[in-house]
Amino acid sequence: MSPKMAKAVQKIKETFSSGDVMRLRALSNKLMETAAIENNKLLAETAMMGYSLHKLSTKSHIISNEKWRRVKKKVVSSLERATEALETNNRIEFERRLEGIVKEINGIDAKLGNFARSIHEKAKVKYASSAYSIGLSLSQATALTGAEKKDVLDYIGATRISDRERSELSIAQRMKKLRELL
Repeated sequence: MSPKMAKAVQKIKETFSSGDVMRLRALSNKLMETAAIENNKLLAETAMMGYSLHKLSTKSHIISNEKWRRVKKKVVSSLERATEALETNNRIEFERRLEGIVKEINGIDAKLGNFARSIHEKAKVKYASSAYSIGLSLSQATALTGAEKKDVLDYIGATRISDRERSELSIAQRMKKLRELL
């Protein structure tokens, strides 16, 4: 597995631990752009996990709850172990840690959240929409994130993404520009 991926997970851990929620969101957004460009499903899942942690960290009723402190400690520990797994090319252990973090996110969200749809499911839809907006097809975007097409279409319809002016550049040219930025 790539050292770049290990570095990204390490940054998520550090940013989440420090409580810098806006930096965590920006980092997650950048990771998702890279995941879309590289069609990297594991990186997309990492980005969605980071975004979900950001969203939970912005909810005062969640972060003030004692259960959150335990979950945060557990997530930080799992992120450390996930980084170690990446550094030793242990993909299975990394995926297991990532699944464990998502399970913790969904668990605390189910116990303390105010909405029927989980934060992680919302992250899938948001990031599928983002991938679509940078040039992936709807099928590619939903395959990358695991979101449902109908949910992504509903989200796109509720935003202004479809109202944006179409680019004069071809998809290949836009992909080239995105790669240059990264």
